[in-house]
Amino acid sequence: MPPPEPRRFDFSLSERYAAALKTHALVYRHLIERVGIDAANASWEALPSDPDPLTREILALDARPEPEESSEAGLMEPVREVFSAPVRGITAENATRFLRSKPPFSSIDAAVPAIQGVFAVTTVQYLHLFKDALARVAEGTVSAYGRAGELMIYDALLSDWDSVDPISADEFMRTRLERYRNPPETPDIFSAGLDIELVRGDRREILAHVTDCAWATHFREHHPSVGYLLACSQDDPIYRLQCQGVRFQRRCTLMEGGPYCEFFFYRTDGAA
Repeated sequence: MPPPEPRRFDFSLSERYAAALKTHALVYRHLIERVGIDAANASWEALPSDPDPLTREILALDARPEPEESSEAGLMEPVREVFSAPVRGITAENATRFLRSKPPFSSIDAAVPAIQGVFAVTTVQYLHLFKDALARVAEGTVSAYGRAGELMIYDALLSDWDSVDPISADEFMRTRLERYRNPPETPDIFSAGLDIELVRGDRREILAHVTDCAWATHFREHHPSVGYLLACSQDDPIYRLQCQGVRFQRRCTLMEGGPYCEFFFYRTDGAA
C-alpha cells in the first residue's frame, strides 16, 4: 500500500511574508535594544546567503493567483509599526532594507519578485520556509547570551501577540472543544500539521493529546535547542491573553521527547 499523501494547506505568500517580516523586525528591535546594533546585525549576517535545496523546491512550486494584489507599502507596514520611532538610530526603512537582504526574504524576493501567490504546502515545508532563519538567529542569541538570550527571544515573540482580543471562558471552551472534535473543512496550518486525540471535554475541562506534531518533527530534526522556545513556550501566555477565566496546563510535549503534547484547559471562573 502506498504511503498516504501528505496533508497540505494553502497560504498567501504576501500575507505570510508580511507577518514573518514583522516577527523578524520584533526580534531585531529587541536585540538592538538589549545588545546593540552591531551584535544584533551579526545574528542575521551569520545566516547562509544561498537558499538550501528545500527552500528552492518550495519556492518553485506552482502557485495560484492571490484574490487581491498587495502593494509594496502594505507588505512593509508591519515593520513601520514595530519601528514607529528610530531605535538607536535604526529607522523602519533601515530595518526593512536590512532584513529583506537576509533569508528568508532575500530568497523569496529572488524567486518570486512579485511576492504574490497562493501555495499549497505541508506544515513542515511552511516551517522550513518561514522559521528556519529565525531559529538560526535564536540559536546564535542563546549561544552568545545563555538564558538571557532565551528571554530576549521569548519577549520579542510574545510581543507579537499584544493585540489579541479577549473572549469569555464560555466561548473559549466552546470553540476549543469544537476545534478538537471537528477539524476545519478547509485545511489550515494546524489541521495539516497536528494529529489530535480528544481524551475528554465539556464546558468545565478539556484534555487533548497531540500525538503527531509537524513543529516537533521540524525543530527536533533541524533546531532542537530552540524548538520549545519558538514553538511551545508561548502557548500558556497566549491562552491567558485570550481568556482570563481559563487556565492551561501541560506536563509533556513531543518537542521534549514526550509521548504526546498535553493540552489541559480548566475553568477558574467558578462556572458550574
